[in-house]
Amino acid sequence: MTDFDVFLCHNTVDKPAIRQMAQRLREHGILPWLDEAELIPGRPWQEGLERQIGHIRAAAVFVGPSGFGPWQNQEMRAFLSEFIDRQCPVIPVLLPEAAVPELPVFLRRMTWVDLGKADGIERLIWGITGRKPAMSGPGQAFE
Repeated sequence: MTDFDVFLCHNTVDKPAIRQMAQRLREHGILPWLDEAELIPGRPWQEGLERQIGHIRAAAVFVGPSGFGPWQNQEMRAFLSEFIDRQCPVIPVLLPEAAVPELPVFLRRMTWVDLGKADGIERLIWGITGRKPAMSGPGQAFE
């Protein structure tokens, strides 16, 4: 199994933006797990998700203009449960043009990233790696 740095949890309607984000992360040396690139055709995709949830280092939960998708909601809740035990980050990420959403209670407690801001990608990388890049601006959190 490949050691991915971050699981890209997203609504299917946001797939084009997530593909672009996966590429940007790769350009920064971050190895993202994206379903369409990693799930083997002809095999049960739920098992592939379960394997990654149990081993991956971080999860980025993307929220776009359409909000949460049904499977995205299930993935997010599984990550929150798993990551409490493993102390791994679950990062809410607001895609550009998305309004600040009403988040589930447990996700609401996490510091979030707004990709509509100039330092968005740097903050996301910081959340994934734990290494703070040189950047400006205060952190944000849902309250």
